[in-house]
Amino acid sequence: MGCLRGLTDGFITLYVCELLVDQSHRKLGIGKKLMRHVHHQYPKTRIELLASSTSRSFYETQKYRPFYGFRKTIEE
Repeated sequence: MGCLRGLTDGFITLYVCELLVDQSHRKLGIGKKLMRHVHHQYPKTRIELLASSTSRSFYETQKYRPFYGFRKTIEE
């Protein structure tokens, strides 16, 4: 029903690459539980992630704060 894929160095940063919850199972706390679980696995790390326009509100309700970043592809 849900999946979280992340990368970490185990000490400083835990980067969440994807947090996926099947649409029929959203609003049941699955995403929140996955995020809490992975952060408990690496409690001293900070979580960093990129949000889409549709997922932004989820992270805001979970008290994640926005940060500034940059992006560029090889064609640009």
